[in-house]
Amino acid sequence: MTQIEWDDSLSVGIKLIDEQHKMLIQRIKDLSDAVEQARGLEKILQTLDFMIDYTEFHFSTEEKHMKKLGYPAFDVHKKQHDEFNSTLDCLVEDFEEEGATDALSISINTFLINWLVKHIKSMDKKFGEFLQKKEFEI
Repeated sequence: MTQIEWDDSLSVGIKLIDEQHKMLIQRIKDLSDAVEQARGLEKILQTLDFMIDYTEFHFSTEEKHMKKLGYPAFDVHKKQHDEFNSTLDCLVEDFEEEGATDALSISINTFLINWLVKHIKSMDKKFGEFLQKKEFEI
């Protein structure tokens, strides 16, 4: 299964956001490990649930600061967060119905990695630059 590692290309230059992104990457790795080691549906669903909860926490942190500072791309950024949540919810429902099939596990893993890397390198980096220009530290 595809893996993801943190490197400086994923840094947005804001310590708290970078730390949260590192945690998201770790959770994706935990999910991949749970699937590869066939830890069972319950453990995999626990890992997915934690990932969903942590993602909601992370998104709310970003969105709170975007609103507070009048970030001009807030609506577009939030829309991406909402689309991510919707897609992940559908994948989890499929997972609960179909079980830990290899194809579904790979789909979830690929979606999470591709979405997160793309989102960080485009949307979150722009937000980081905005915060740095404002000289605002979260």
